[in-house]
Amino acid sequence: MESPVKNPFSSIQNNPAIVIWAKEMDDIGDSNRYPIIATTYRVTEHWQAGQMTRNNPWLVELMPDMFVEMSKSLAEEKNIKNGDKVRITTARGGITAYAVVTDRFKPFKLNGKILQEIGIPWHYGYKGLAKGCSANCLTPHVGDANTMIPEFKAFLCDLEKEVG
Repeated sequence: MESPVKNPFSSIQNNPAIVIWAKEMDDIGDSNRYPIIATTYRVTEHWQAGQMTRNNPWLVELMPDMFVEMSKSLAEEKNIKNGDKVRITTARGGITAYAVVTDRFKPFKLNGKILQEIGIPWHYGYKGLAKGCSANCLTPHVGDANTMIPEFKAFLCDLEKEVG
């Protein structure tokens, strides 16, 4: 639903059969305000849904805090160091997380534009031993046209170092 570039194959940006649920989380971001691509993923140490694994002490010891992975170039651009607390915002809300500056994420070129991507794990929430902001506060609540599965894997955001 949210993309930093225009659809190169059609004048129609999105599938007209998608469903945007009439909820408080239905705001859609644009790349002028939210220039960074975000993706969500699982981590090995929290191998299932958060409620199942963030309550196991041996797994929490391995992954105790919500984090966001980013490229070295994005961290440099935003004056963020590894371990800094950062704020991630979308059209739907914002969360805080610890910065993990890594070679795993790199900027890439898409339709002639250099774009940055960040990675956010699913597994944190307001309850449990490993507490942290939930990625679900950021994701678009848009139903896939064929399955109605929510589009929680890719969206637009911005990122800044937390002050104070």
